[in-house]
Amino acid sequence: MLSPRQAQFAFVPLVVTLMSGVMSFAMTALHRGFGPGLMEAWLHGWPVAFAVALPTAWLVLPGVRALLARATCTVPASRSLGRLG
Repeated sequence: MLSPRQAQFAFVPLVVTLMSGVMSFAMTALHRGFGPGLMEAWLHGWPVAFAVALPTAWLVLPGVRALLARATCTVPASRSLGRLG
């Protein structure tokens, strides 16, 4: 099991791995079509997509968190819907 801190560090690389895989596959399929060589081309391009996406995510994430913190209003305790609300 991961600790909450370990899970926080693992979140970005895991999301980037999945998103870069999906996006690189979609772009490869769009440009090459579904035919012979698609999987080979995708697996060749995926590491490049990951290598661009991971540092980008690490650089962009603090700014996104700050922007969302500014755009988030706090709800008074009397109006709170509880832990899941």
